Amino acid sequence: MSKVGLIVAAVLAASAMAIGFSAWSSLAAVQISTSGMVAMVLGGIATLGLGAGLMGLVFWSNRKGFDDAAGAAPTTDHPTDRPEK
Repeated sequence: MSKVGLIVAAVLAASAMAIGFSAWSSLAAVQISTSGMVAMVLGGIATLGLGAGLMGLVFWSNRKGFDDAAGAAPTTDHPTDRPEK
């Protein structure tokens, strides 16, 4: 990665952190109810479960070899594989 790319990434990360800190500070006096906390925890657990499940499918698919032929030309010489002239 080039130096310009690293600088742009650092500036974007710093900007995102500044905006996040500003939003966090402005909402400091907001109270979350018990049902809101339960919803937030369940949402976090569901998000982590979905991410873990999808990553598991990626690793399983790679291990079984389903990703090997993605984008490759057909290897069989079946008449239906050839384009019509």
